[in-house]
Amino acid sequence: MKKNPSLHSSSTREAVSNGWLVRDNTVLASISCAQSRRARRVGLRGTDNVSTPLLLQPCRWVHSFGMKVPLSVLYINQGGQVVKIQELKRNRLPLPVVKACCVLEADTDAPRRWNLQIGDIVEFRYAQDSRVAQ
Repeated sequence: MKKNPSLHSSSTREAVSNGWLVRDNTVLASISCAQSRRARRVGLRGTDNVSTPLLLQPCRWVHSFGMKVPLSVLYINQGGQVVKIQELKRNRLPLPVVKACCVLEADTDAPRRWNLQIGDIVEFRYAQDSRVAQ
């Protein structure tokens, strides 16, 4: 019988980069970005506590099967506009959001903490981004 690799193996962790969620040149949160297809597939599955939001790009749809906690899911379009905010309970299968090009998975209180609403414009910045001070 074949042994299943851990969901959060070293190869998955290596496929995640770090950055920041920014609105109006204000950093709202540190984020992780799933860089590989496998990292996007795994997402936050198996996580007990969502301490760092996870950006899935490209992505228009997520599910919460295998999740241990509920999530807030922010669907963001190509221009950085938040097109939908959804609280996703465990073991749910919502409809895809056609207008979205990426999804940010966060704890359920995050949109309220960040004061984010549908229509707000956000951006994602990374350490190699020239706009980030060295």
